[in-house]
Amino acid sequence: MTAEAHTPHDVPGVVEVPVSEARDRLAELVDAVRDDDSFVYLTRRGKRVAALMPPDIAANYEKIEDEYWSRRAEEARTRIAAGEDEVISFDRLVAETEGRR
Repeated sequence: MTAEAHTPHDVPGVVEVPVSEARDRLAELVDAVRDDDSFVYLTRRGKRVAALMPPDIAANYEKIEDEYWSRRAEEARTRIAAGEDEVISFDRLVAETEGRR
């Protein structure tokens, strides 16, 4: 990256940039992600609030999430079919979650 950015813990390819600064440097930051496989964390008051990352890594994350939730859904269907669990309405779920039975 040509312009100065904060590198947390000296991790190569990982930078933190305040959102206010990123507005003016977006094209440069996107180029760094594309060309260097960098991760750019956008910060507000020093806290990470968003990230720019290579699209293949984002796609892999989505795949992992999809597989996880598919597994959870299949496990739930199996428990329901075995009579170990039941299907409930959304209203009942909210009521039970909020402590109103």
